Amino acid sequence: MSQVLLICNPISGYSDKHWLDALCQQLQAEGHEWQRYNTDSGGDATRFLIEDEWQADIIIVAGGDGTINEVAAGLLSTQRFDTPILALSTGTANVLARELGINGLAKRHKIPQIMMLIERCPIREVRLPTINQKAMLLMAGVGFDAWVVHKLDSNLKKRFGKLAYVVSMFKELAHASQRHYELNIEGKTHRVNAAIVSNGRYYAGSYTLCPNGKLEDKLLTVTTITGNTAQFILALLALPFGLMHKCPGVEQHQVTEIDIKSPQENEPIQLDGDDFGMLPCRISSSDNCLKFIHKAH
Repeated sequence: MSQVLLICNPISGYSDKHWLDALCQQLQAEGHEWQRYNTDSGGDATRFLIEDEWQADIIIVAGGDGTINEVAAGLLSTQRFDTPILALSTGTANVLARELGINGLAKRHKIPQIMMLIERCPIREVRLPTINQKAMLLMAGVGFDAWVVHKLDSNLKKRFGKLAYVVSMFKELAHASQRHYELNIEGKTHRVNAAIVSNGRYYAGSYTLCPNGKLEDKLLTVTTITGNTAQFILALLALPFGLMHKCPGVEQHQVTEIDIKSPQENEPIQLDGDDFGMLPCRISSSDNCLKFIHKAH
């Protein structure tokens, strides 16, 4: 028997909203104690973990990568790294769940598999980098993808999911090569048109951006794009085939720390698929790790 804390984003994705009620019933039927917290707005999960009283042997997160990032931020702030997390992703991209091999479990008929994971609790440690001293679970981006997220039509996203990102991409593509950023890596300045700092392998779902990326590693991968609009288009077309890193104008660097700034004002940052704020920023690896339940092979 376990004490389970469920943190749920009820507006995330398109899953059957009643599956969570069925999961709670199954937890109770099998003798587990459970507490459920539903978020109402951005940052709620972080505030709950920091400000409210809670105890858990397992934290189940039902939401997108942004909600999981909020949980990571709360655990970082409270220095509670020992509680295993089961990421039942219900978002648009679900990058972390894909990394862990457990995407698609947020459904009523998958509850037996969820209960098996809770019982066996196979653990994978995930390194927790920081961006401006706040939690960065999967990735951060500046330039093209940051503007895509920043200008995203939230109503369109609710109705059509990934299609909303495609619409935003087409709108921002014409400006992609016009924006400029300065990256400081180990004392050397790199001038680029866009950059993505990754903690793992995947990007925007199951697309392989960093073939050698591992969530456990302390090294981060910085993918930069420098070039004209045609080179951006080629890189985007290569992404579904896992070949973006081989495109002209694309470079990758392994780093433990990076500083990013821009001569332009009000340049947004995307963090784990959500708006994070504006440049400048410092992204650093750390010794902190979170424990995530994964599909053991």
